[in-house]
Amino acid sequence: MLRRERQDNARWPLLLFLLPLLAAVNSVQGENRAEQSGDRFSRLVQIVAASGENEQQDFSWIALSELTAAYESVFTSSGSETPKERRSRDRLVSWRSATRSYISELQGLLERLPGSVDIQMQADSVEAPVIYIDGTPIVLSGPEIGGVKLMEKRIIDTYCAMYDCGELNTPAGQQPEAVYTSVGGSWHLRNFGKASYVTTDGLIFTFNGLSERPAKQQVCEAFAAELRNLAAGLRDALDAGHRIDWDRLEIQPLAGGRGHRIQFNRSGEYLRLELPLLARNGVPAAAMLAWIRERATGGGESGEFEIAADPLLLQRSPE
Repeated sequence: MLRRERQDNARWPLLLFLLPLLAAVNSVQGENRAEQSGDRFSRLVQIVAASGENEQQDFSWIALSELTAAYESVFTSSGSETPKERRSRDRLVSWRSATRSYISELQGLLERLPGSVDIQMQADSVEAPVIYIDGTPIVLSGPEIGGVKLMEKRIIDTYCAMYDCGELNTPAGQQPEAVYTSVGGSWHLRNFGKASYVTTDGLIFTFNGLSERPAKQQVCEAFAAELRNLAAGLRDALDAGHRIDWDRLEIQPLAGGRGHRIQFNRSGEYLRLELPLLARNGVPAAAMLAWIRERATGGGESGEFEIAADPLLLQRSPE
């Protein structure tokens, strides 16, 4: 027992040193250097689950520390949010209350590490990994979907600075990250002098005329890109095992021009994207939502969505 305590005393100061050091390194590298596949993180959890007590305790402490920091960060930043609608304000208050309670729970579990706790781990290629500490399940997934892979990378880097992670050096086959660019479109004349710009993925932008066609086409492509990026982000969230409550989808601006929060379920989980045109609508219309959902869920790309696009020209300038 004395030998074990001496090992712990030597190990935990090293952890406290490594966490801020590696966080600084990751900050310099930026998000583009983050791991692009959750498979590697799940593989590490599987490796740790088959390892000894020291490895499991250290990994659990690292993972819970990063998870706590992620929730503390979004909790702090949400304090400056001031939604205009009462329903949105009520949701934010409810989310902050639940998040505060969850942070307290995580901090309580951290205080029990290292210690004589029972640790079990579960990981597969579909759902986010789960750690059970004395039977309490903790899903290793942060609140901000866009930042999940960075959190995973910090956990991997910190753990692998202490232990041999040679089994991870031969990554499983990875899909290249999708690059969403313009898919192009064409102009069509309609009755009574009206015109429409139609994209190959089913977006139909209708205008009262063909005047200012370059400007109109530019705003069509910008709006279409936002729709595609939102669908792609929601598809990534689904692939990571998150639930989408399609009737709760809401887009809100973040304070300080930091993009937009897309809350997509009752648990308050959200994406962070740049959606200046979509954000003006707040909640996507039913037809727009159907188009997004079809592409996010892999239901095919046969559906079309018609947009009265003249008002978009008035929304080009920043708010």
